[in-house]
Amino acid sequence: MYGWRSALSTGRIGALLNAAGPVLLVAVAGILFWYVLAATYYADRPWLLPGPGAVAGAALENFMVIAQATVTTFVEALTGFASAAVIGVLTAAVMSQSRFIEKSIYPYAVLLQTVPIITVAPLIVLWFGYGQTSVIVISIIISLFPIINNTLLGLRSTPKVLVELFDMQTQSRAVTFFKLRLPSAMPQLIAGMKISAGLSVIGAIVGEFLIGTGGGRGGLGVQIIFAQGQMHTALLFAEIFAATLLGFLFFSVVSAIGNLVLRGWHESAA
Repeated sequence: MYGWRSALSTGRIGALLNAAGPVLLVAVAGILFWYVLAATYYADRPWLLPGPGAVAGAALENFMVIAQATVTTFVEALTGFASAAVIGVLTAAVMSQSRFIEKSIYPYAVLLQTVPIITVAPLIVLWFGYGQTSVIVISIIISLFPIINNTLLGLRSTPKVLVELFDMQTQSRAVTFFKLRLPSAMPQLIAGMKISAGLSVIGAIVGEFLIGTGGGRGGLGVQIIFAQGQMHTALLFAEIFAATLLGFLFFSVVSAIGNLVLRGWHESAA
């Protein structure tokens, strides 16, 4: 019994190492290259490229500032992502019911993706003021289109044979939508949310760049601007890493939830 458990445990560790090994190898190689470059070519210019040790020291020294800024950006990005998910799915659901509605609304959804956010930032500030609300609105604008586009694609891609089968059984449009079209569109919907998960963090940080403080001392975008103004490059690197990890966290959580939803019935989660 003990040998069987030991073998199972060893197998799991081996599988984990096999999956994480290449990622860790690239990370170690990147850090080594960064260290060598900072210690040689940029040795006399540490304000351009501080070494890993200097960045780690700045992160520890300013841990509470970075943590508070990360929490602020997290709240803004999460609110923006959740709002974009609700608005995006509802908009795609409405457009999927009629080609006329789709042709009427879809071009305006495309405009959200193509309009430079910096040009509408003054208008957003005028409407919503300085603070978190304007930052959240920018996060919604940046992360909304992938959800609309992918969800609509999924709803429009429902197999025609199955739709006709539901029609033969005189099922209502609502029953067809919730029992056929929406489950069939779930892989594309989740794919859109994965894209928007990272974009919501980008939107929150861009919003902080443009709007300013997002509450308290501001989020990561505000702190990055402060660090840049003080030429504190090591702290700037630490805050950039914090923003990157926050975006990765959003993507990983949405991916994990998506795999749970699709597990057992769709090939993408097999």
